[in-house]
Amino acid sequence: MEFKFLNSLEKVFIDSDLSGKECNEFSCLKNEPFNFQLAYRTKTKLRSVPVCMRVTTDLDLNLYTVGYVPVLGSNNTTFTEQYQAGLFPDILNPKKLNTEIVDVKSPWAKYYVEANESNHIKIHSSWQSLWFCINENGKCLKPGKYEITVEFFTRFKGEPIDKVSATVNIIDAKLPPQKLMYTNWFHCDCLCDTYKVEMFSDKFFKIFENYVKTAAKNGMNMILTPCFTPPLDTGIGLERKKAQLVKITKQNNGYLFDFSLLKKFIDICRKAGIKYFEHSHLYTQWGAEHCPNIYGTVNGKEKLLFGWKTDACDKKYVKFLRQYLTEFNKFVESEKLTGKVLIHISDEPLEKHIPAYTKAKEQIRDLLDGYMLGDALSHYALYESGLVEMPIVSNDKIGDFIGRCDKFWCYYTGLQQGAVSNRLINNSSERNRMLCIQMYYNNINGFLHWGYNYYYDIMSNGLFDPRINPQGYGVLPGTSYFVYPSDDGTALQSIRQKVFFEGINDMRALSLVEKLYGKDFTLKLIEKHYGKVDFSTQAENPEKLLALRDEINKLIKNKTKGE
Repeated sequence: MEFKFLNSLEKVFIDSDLSGKECNEFSCLKNEPFNFQLAYRTKTKLRSVPVCMRVTTDLDLNLYTVGYVPVLGSNNTTFTEQYQAGLFPDILNPKKLNTEIVDVKSPWAKYYVEANESNHIKIHSSWQSLWFCINENGKCLKPGKYEITVEFFTRFKGEPIDKVSATVNIIDAKLPPQKLMYTNWFHCDCLCDTYKVEMFSDKFFKIFENYVKTAAKNGMNMILTPCFTPPLDTGIGLERKKAQLVKITKQNNGYLFDFSLLKKFIDICRKAGIKYFEHSHLYTQWGAEHCPNIYGTVNGKEKLLFGWKTDACDKKYVKFLRQYLTEFNKFVESEKLTGKVLIHISDEPLEKHIPAYTKAKEQIRDLLDGYMLGDALSHYALYESGLVEMPIVSNDKIGDFIGRCDKFWCYYTGLQQGAVSNRLINNSSERNRMLCIQMYYNNINGFLHWGYNYYYDIMSNGLFDPRINPQGYGVLPGTSYFVYPSDDGTALQSIRQKVFFEGINDMRALSLVEKLYGKDFTLKLIEKHYGKVDFSTQAENPEKLLALRDEINKLIKNKTKGE
């Protein structure tokens, strides 16, 4: 058989040419999650070899087999022929470590398996890979050099076949806390429809907690919070499944608000590691011309209070919204969330929407002090007009804002073409990770993507399983989701998710270099490898990006002693 340790940026296709790609020495900081791979195949095409395996190491280690998804095509024409269609490695299927190897008592021959493990390995003539994640939960490890040894055994005789080793050097320094605010929009209705559970039921919250924990351990520190059903990806006049955390009762003199379910949602998120919360949009997407669907109890019966038929500036809605925000402000203060909530007015307004957006915002602006106020937009003229205080700009338009805006975020939808980075499945991993170098260099405060677990097609039509239909949304593989559903209610992580978090940790490492050597030095360090960096700067290849990170690690190691 043939084995090769590889860095995390190498996508192992079944027909990859891995000549000269092997690397079995790695380094990371002592509180840094770190990934690498072991590619494997047989040297003969005659048969497949079922194997058992054992891993020996003193490191905190999680192990995954890399699963492939069938990409049949893409509406993003940016990529090379290799990245247009095929079987793409992306799903990380958890594998238990070092369970007992037992004889299954087959009646025709001895046959050994790893006990209580359903994720068995069979080595074929096609390349496959194992994914190793060191220190996945970001604890503080003891510095030093560690060996990881992987041994394989035949299932037919239980005898050793081969053994390979790699070393990881844990540097005696810590990454500083993450500064980047980072959100992938969470879609509660998709979770309900995928797992056939009732919205906000006990079963829902159990699955929800699994998904949020997975998000938080990969750097996501903000979550879309459906105080009202988010008016996103909803056809005009149509509805998505009701997802409303705030309970409302209409009374003669106004409204009564119950925030207990919202508090439960927030408590689960905080326990998982989420620090910031995005209030669902107060007006409809693309223009702020109407109201989100808001339900309440009237005379003991639930009914739709506001929706598509209600104008954004309707006096009844303005009165409702002002009363709601007054009470919500009290809730935020009581929960010690002041300064940690992002308020959205409307998503992706265009220039023609300036009058409607401005009017909708101004009727409640006096109640929004202390909040981050931001919306996705793509044109500098909208920011210049004062429309949005904290613009969240698509990465193919963000060049217009660099140097002209003090506080802004980056986003992308997957539709952006050309040289800009994105995180589609049929995108190289280094191009994904490079996005974080671009954000550090250009002082970006936050990153937003619209899909963490969106398993619907365009305008919330239909439901697809991304494990077998990865381009289910708009033929853009992976644009609407970052994790895969599993049968047991856990979120299956993706290579794309892990690689982007590596980029966030690059930003943290650069912040440490900045603290040790200064900002100018740090920018020149990046320029040494890539020149002046904008959002069209290409990573070029894994080796070039990793060479930058290696130099970062050496600089940190030379100037820190256990800091």
